Amino acid sequence: MRNFAKILSGRRAILWIVCAWVILCIGITLVGANTLRQLERQAANDAVANAERVSRLLIANFERTADAIDGFLTNFAAGFSSEWTRGELFEQIQSLNLPSSIVQLAVVGPDGRTFVSSVGLDAERVDVSDRMHIRVHRENRVDGLYISVPIFGRLSNLWTIQFTRAVRNSEGKLRAILVASYDLRDFVSFYSGLNISNQGMTALTGLDGIVRVRSAAEVGHGQDISASPRFHQIVANRTGRFDGESVVDRVARVGFFTTSDRYPFFSLVAFDQAYLDRRLAPLQLPIIASLLGLALVLTLAVAGAVWVVGRETAAAARLYHTQRLEALGRLTGGIAHDFNNLLMIVMGSLDMLRRAKEDRRARYIDNALFAAERAKALTQQLLAFSRRQTLSPTVSDLNRLIIEMGGMLTHSLRENIVVEFDLAPQLWPVKVDTDQLQIALINLAVNARDAMPNGGVLRIQSHNIPSTDEVCLTVSDTGAGMSPDVAARVFEPFFTTKEVGKGTGLGLAQVHGFMLQLGGRLALDSTPGHGTSISLLFPRSHDPLELSAAKDETLPQTPAGLRVLVVDDNPEIAALTTAALEEQGCMTRQAPSAAEAMEILREASFDVLLTDIVMPGEMDGIALVKAAKAAAPKLAVVLMTGYSERLESGERIDSELLLKPFSPYELRAALCRALEAFSGKEAIKPCTAPYPETGGARKHDTEQQGFKAGSVANLDRG
Repeated sequence: MRNFAKILSGRRAILWIVCAWVILCIGITLVGANTLRQLERQAANDAVANAERVSRLLIANFERTADAIDGFLTNFAAGFSSEWTRGELFEQIQSLNLPSSIVQLAVVGPDGRTFVSSVGLDAERVDVSDRMHIRVHRENRVDGLYISVPIFGRLSNLWTIQFTRAVRNSEGKLRAILVASYDLRDFVSFYSGLNISNQGMTALTGLDGIVRVRSAAEVGHGQDISASPRFHQIVANRTGRFDGESVVDRVARVGFFTTSDRYPFFSLVAFDQAYLDRRLAPLQLPIIASLLGLALVLTLAVAGAVWVVGRETAAAARLYHTQRLEALGRLTGGIAHDFNNLLMIVMGSLDMLRRAKEDRRARYIDNALFAAERAKALTQQLLAFSRRQTLSPTVSDLNRLIIEMGGMLTHSLRENIVVEFDLAPQLWPVKVDTDQLQIALINLAVNARDAMPNGGVLRIQSHNIPSTDEVCLTVSDTGAGMSPDVAARVFEPFFTTKEVGKGTGLGLAQVHGFMLQLGGRLALDSTPGHGTSISLLFPRSHDPLELSAAKDETLPQTPAGLRVLVVDDNPEIAALTTAALEEQGCMTRQAPSAAEAMEILREASFDVLLTDIVMPGEMDGIALVKAAKAAAPKLAVVLMTGYSERLESGERIDSELLLKPFSPYELRAALCRALEAFSGKEAIKPCTAPYPETGGARKHDTEQQGFKAGSVANLDRG
């Protein structure tokens, strides 16, 4: 037990080490992620600050350009004379020192046709009345300077922006429209000189939503972004940070926008997020490498610790395995001794029964049955300590069960041992398997008996524990008590201080396994020379008490002619079960496998399916029940088992369960319960309808249907 505890503690240590490693790795990851986020945030802030500086520079440059062109047009309009001929006007324009960015200066008449142009007389009389920058003046919608959307010139073959101003007489009548075509390449060249084009973008956009110029050459010139929510945010805020996708090319960027105070335009400067990420890469790599190195060192340290603990745990496991083998050796002697004694009784009694006279047969039968019951109890102890005995708990009154078992407990003790009961009134109900409780109390009583070779007192007490909502059942003796070393191992399977043949080491292990299956616990109090007390602590049940029927002669008789299909791969068990059923007047049929049972069920009708759980082939008893119920919903079912892992797994099975080995009485009781449960849905009547025809004429008597008819008889003799 101590070595097993070392194994558990070793595994817990490994678990704690791994948990610590996971927590530290998570911490390192969070620190690294936070550091990288701070770097990204700082890079974005630096980019925004740089973009703000450039954006303000761009809008200032645009305002100076617009002011200069507007001043030039205003001065030209002031000296404009309507008496000038085309030739004179052309000479006036040619005499002007136009900057290279002005690719054309034209005078358009009130009719919307070019009157004269700086590019030559060939441009005269070109109709441009459809252009918006001409229409706004002809329709008197603009008073002052107008800046057009980007236009691909019909004469210049260039992308330009038109700066226009109307010339009117004193009465406000339109005399001419002055048009200065500004080459967008000048803006693009200026923007490119800021060394941002390979890192992001710059743009000049009107508050009408039309992009005037963009640093990426002709990409985006004249594009309408007025429907974009981001555009409306910029118009509303006028100046601020830009963070998101560009409306023009859908590239993620970070930057700044500035709106002019004098013209309906704003400049936007934004850096590509990919460019910022590339700048961060040289800083990110050392951080990631450092974190990975730290994680690697930590992993190696954890791996070393796990290896050390694992080596110690493996050593403890090997020692525990050795001790288990030694315990199995001790168990072999005890089990072999007990079973050989029981087999001797069974074999001797049966042999004597075969040769005995009539008046002595009853005693030999009783001896054989007694030995079989003892063998059954021993197998239940083996399953209970391994927690594989299938329990059938019911809500019960412990006091009543103890009183009912009082006589049995007294018989298991010697005459020099006094049994005292101290049972508290109004004891809470608990959920308990009556048969296993009986075995547990016998085991406790036998251990107490062996601890008092010279006699003493065995005291059984019960009381409620309100603080933990438990019911306590204590069995104490006035025997020799236990040393701390023995007390530490007393519930360990196979452990015994008795000589070989005197005990199996399963008694208290059964009690321990029994309580664990019920969800309860055990408490041991023992002092050398002052006796031992073992307390069974049951969880309180809030369900109503279940009234259990006593084993008497009052079980209802199963209906005569009841059709039962018996499925068991063991022919001897199937034959005994069939014989017991036929004594009740049942009509039976046998199948050695689930597959054959399904074939029979497809051919015939039955009232009850009685099947073993563990079966050869792909289909076990539980699968057979599901398939049979799907085909015949009115079929009552009883499951037989000695032990099945399907039951241990907690799988829900809505069928009556009959534990092997069982007596004819228990078989009849299981049938009655199954029929009673089924009759809640529809009354059970013996099936007398003929089998479905499968081809050819058939007789419908019981022999022709494949049944063996038996006489009606009670099974109480079992």
